[in-house]
Amino acid sequence: MTLEEIREAIKGSKKLPKCVAVYNKLFKLINDGEFDEDNRLPTEPDLAKIMGVSRMTLRQALALLQEDGVIRNIHGKGNFITQKQNRYDKGLERLEHPVYTSLDSEIDEVEIEFRIEPPSDYTTKILKRKSPVVIFIDRWYKYKGECLAYTLSFLPIETVTEEKIDLNDKNSLLEFLEKTAYQKAKHSTLNVNFSTAGNFTSMKYTIAKSRKCWLIEEKLFIKSNTPFVHHKHYIPMENGHINIERK
Repeated sequence: MTLEEIREAIKGSKKLPKCVAVYNKLFKLINDGEFDEDNRLPTEPDLAKIMGVSRMTLRQALALLQEDGVIRNIHGKGNFITQKQNRYDKGLERLEHPVYTSLDSEIDEVEIEFRIEPPSDYTTKILKRKSPVVIFIDRWYKYKGECLAYTLSFLPIETVTEEKIDLNDKNSLLEFLEKTAYQKAKHSTLNVNFSTAGNFTSMKYTIAKSRKCWLIEEKLFIKSNTPFVHHKHYIPMENGHINIERK
């Protein structure tokens, strides 16, 4: 039975095909957090036993879940949850840190480093000013030691002075970049692109096994057309999603 035939059967019959009943059960279990550990479903033989159905019926249900974007199959590894019930409660439409609203995994550690460099043609262009010096800040977002995303931020020295940021205190710098900057910002601009340079840019860690990343360039503004911080967020496609809820 093809997926199209299954869809037609659902429309034309009050009795659901068995695979759809399995789909509904699995969908509820996923939304209830039954498979939260590593976001991975049990193996197909184990899952067929749990559901009390044949492997063929289970595979049809899994195919429907994949078609609807609830799970994804990684060859040789198994089926992984990509969508939870509350996954799209937040998206890029909110003035919040994009890594936290786009990454599918939890974050339990943020590693931060920075360096101070003279301005370049590039930093002058993106910051719309020629600062005496620019702070380059690297941040690696991790879960259980694995690096899942990376952000490179450009902070003009004027922002450091105006916001009284203590560069000797990395926690204070991190607090400003992750929270305070978004609380102070009146508006922001986002530019979403596709990038294969995430691993090269992040330098210290491999963040994308597939080499494919979402690149979200973000400028935050307070009261002028000059951004007070510029971010480049690299989110591997296998680890995250891009969602914008329009109302």
